[in-house]
Amino acid sequence: VQVTHRGLANHVRWAVEELASRGAGGSAVFSSVAFDLVVPNLWAPLLAGLPTHLLPQDLDLAELGPRLRSAAPFSFLKLTPGHMEILAGQLEPEQLAGLAQAVVVAGEALPVHAADRWARALGAGRLINEYGPTEASVGTCTYPVTAPVSGDSVPIGRPLPGVTMHVLDDLMRPSPIGVVGELYVGGHGVARGYASRPEPTAASFVPDPYGPAGARLYRTGDLVRLLPEGHVDFVGRRDG
Repeated sequence: VQVTHRGLANHVRWAVEELASRGAGGSAVFSSVAFDLVVPNLWAPLLAGLPTHLLPQDLDLAELGPRLRSAAPFSFLKLTPGHMEILAGQLEPEQLAGLAQAVVVAGEALPVHAADRWARALGAGRLINEYGPTEASVGTCTYPVTAPVSGDSVPIGRPLPGVTMHVLDDLMRPSPIGVVGELYVGGHGVARGYASRPEPTAASFVPDPYGPAGARLYRTGDLVRLLPEGHVDFVGRRDG
């Protein structure tokens, strides 16, 4: 995926302002740098003059909780739901609460039970559900999770600054509130396309009928619905 400097800069700027600003502890990198989850964990603290703690890439996940706790509290941590499950099995709720001022979860759908457990441990405003394909430069939208969490899913929220989101039907018309459509992402984060793959690029990166001349949308293939309060709710994949 040919992500642009503009797209990465837009996302990291948001991470500096909204995440790194929450404390002096910086963040931690404990995944491969090839995984875009690492982008805010690595760059936002450095740009804010804060530490980035580098854990071994071959770290045994059985040691993840103790290693993070020994360097805590962080300004923020970005985790996957898998990381959350591991940490919840290694640390007590009060220890989870002491890890970071904010915990961002991304990479896959956030299970309701995990969201409820972590939101109760962290308290209001500290658990953030993030959605974003690599083709849209790491992150597209966020939803602040507050306990208790119930229902079938956790919303993915509203777009980040510089990002647009459209829930469209098969004719690229806006879907009414509550009606499932496909999510299209526009704005600063849209990548150039797939390197040396013109046909997949043309299929996934399409002209933006709602933006300025020359703008494009990334067709995510994700089915979502717009909720009455303006948040977007993830439903599933178009391809099943």
